[in-house]
This record gives sequence, structure tokens and C-alpha cells, in this order.
Amino acid sequence: MPTPTTTPRLPGGVHAVERAADLPREGWDALAGPSDIFLTCRWLDVVEATAGVPMTYLWTERDGRPVAGLATATATTSVPWALGRPDVVLRNSAEAGLPGAGALLTGLGADPSRALMPALVAGGRHVGSTRLLRSPDATAQDVGALVAAAETLAREAGLASVCFLYLDEQDADVAATLDTRGYLSYTTGRYSTLRVPEDGFDGYLASLPRKRRVSIAAERRRVRESQARIAVEPLATVDLPRCAELESALLAKYGIDIRPDQVLAQIRQVRDCFGDDAFAITAHGDGEVRGYGLILRHGDHWYARQTGYDYAYQERSGLPLYFEVLYYRLLEEAAAAGATTLHYGLGSEQAKRSRGCTATEQRCHVLRL
Repeated sequence: MPTPTTTPRLPGGVHAVERAADLPREGWDALAGPSDIFLTCRWLDVVEATAGVPMTYLWTERDGRPVAGLATATATTSVPWALGRPDVVLRNSAEAGLPGAGALLTGLGADPSRALMPALVAGGRHVGSTRLLRSPDATAQDVGALVAAAETLAREAGLASVCFLYLDEQDADVAATLDTRGYLSYTTGRYSTLRVPEDGFDGYLASLPRKRRVSIAAERRRVRESQARIAVEPLATVDLPRCAELESALLAKYGIDIRPDQVLAQIRQVRDCFGDDAFAITAHGDGEVRGYGLILRHGDHWYARQTGYDYAYQERSGLPLYFEVLYYRLLEEAAAAGATTLHYGLGSEQAKRSRGCTATEQRCHVLRL
């Protein structure tokens, strides 16, 4: 196990490293629960290889093993991952009318980028459910020390703010700690998951209203009767450049400018770091990939991580590829493998709820320095 270093300027007992390779990896991963795949070392390896920004990992120990951990990343106005920037997230939340966002934006003045950027993003550089990892042995003092350490890092680097962009409502004790330290907060969205019934797709259908069951049956019949082919494939055999192209087009619809080659680099990194725990569900039509979903396994929780579609083909064919790929076929595969939960993340809550998902509130907690 690597020997951790303690930075003298950080609160006593807080250890820090700048590379996931230097973490006490087994102990760190032991802190990650089934909902924390994006804070495991193998995902942190992916982020380091593709994010292009400084990262620092903080943890406290008891009896030589980690009891609490916090991943941080420095976000500037030049990073391509817009939904990991507090200024962009605040603007988007205010435009969506989410509680507290408009008032905070007004209080910051005309340009939130000047007020908040650059920022230390705490809790992981991912969209949805950013967290501070804890074991049952962690105390409020561990939480406070890690938050204080993050603030120290940000001040020493001359950053404008520290933020937890998507803290889940279930992390109420962490939110209380942030409140006492002067963080302001507002709603950033809702995180959707779907429980996988033990009796599989039949149980899933039975849980839905009759009107929805009828529409799903019709959607699946249209796919079966079409020329489209739905397949479950290891990433080693998937046309990854085509998938990256489709995903880049999807992101562009939401104002996120990430080129296909940037998406491709991340998919390949996921393939290399996750091995058989990463796979794709693909929709083929007229000899080409027309839709795909990148799925990650983490114990009995599966994550719909990335997706993309050929919108011109979908319009021509009228096929509901998104729901077939990411809901119906994925749920069948998950049930057959004994998975219990599917993670769908933020956004499109109405569509996700209509397919049986439930959601929890996410809030940004931000401290200006």
C-alpha cells in the first residue's frame, strides 16, 4: 500500500495525494457503497486520464485505514465538461426555475463566472450524487476536517469558490456541516434510479399503470417488427468511433460542446479500466449503429453512463430506440444477472418517471472565497 503523505498546511490528520495511483486504493474503495461507482479508484483513473485538470484526494484514517475520503478537481472556464462548472450549473438551474438558484444568481451579479471561477469541485468530477465517502467509523470531525482541507486547498491555489455541485438529499449531515461553514445552496436537479424487480421485465410491467403497459408493448412490437437489431456487446467489439459520434451529437443538443474524439478517448479509457464491468447495448439499422448505451456494473447496481442516437434515423424509422436500449433491454439483462438497481442520473425526470424511476433531490452547496 502506498505511504500517504500529510500536507502540513491541511488540518491535522488529513492526508492528500494528487494521483489516484497513490491512494491507499483498497481502503479507499472499501468506503465506496453501491451508489458510489464514480468515486472508486478505477473511475478516478478514467477521470484523471481525460479531465485534463489538477485533482487532489483527501482522506482521514483510523488505525491505519481510511474512514472518510473526498475527491476534488479544479474547474476553470476552459474545461469542456460544462456541467461540472458551478457558474454554468447555476445559470442552468436558474433558467430552469429550480429553488434557490435565481436568488443566488441575482446576488452574485451579472457574471457568475467572475464570482465563482475557477472553482474547487468537491465530491467527485461527475454529474449527479457528488459525495464525501465515509465508513461507519467516520465522525463529524472527519467530515469537518475534509471540508476544511478542501477550502484550504482552494485558498492556497487562489481559487474563487469551493462547491459540492450535486449533493444528494440523503447526505443531510454533510449538508448541515456545509451550512454551518457558510455555504449557500440551491437545487441542481433530481437523480433518478429504477429498482429491478426480482421477477424481471414482467414484474416491471406489472408495476406500471395500464396505459403505460400498453404503450410499452406497442413500442417493443415496433422494434421487433422493424429491421433494427438490438445487441448486448463487450466494448472490445463495438464500433466505438461511431458511438462517440452519436454521443457528441446528443451532447450538442444540450449545448455541451465535446468533440467525438474527446468522447472516444473517454470510452476507450473506460474500456481499459473497467474490463468486463463495462459493456454496450447497441441498436443497429441499415448496417450501422443507430443508438447505444454504455453500461457500467458496480456490484448489483448498474449505471447507464453514456448514450447517443442517430436522430435522423430515429425520425425516419419512428423507432423508440432510447427506451428500448436504456430501459427495456437493459432491465431484462439486469434482471437476468441479479442486479437490483439501475442508475439513470440527472435530467429528463418526467420521461424517467414515466418508465418507473424514482428520484432524489440534488443540491449545490457553494462557498465563495
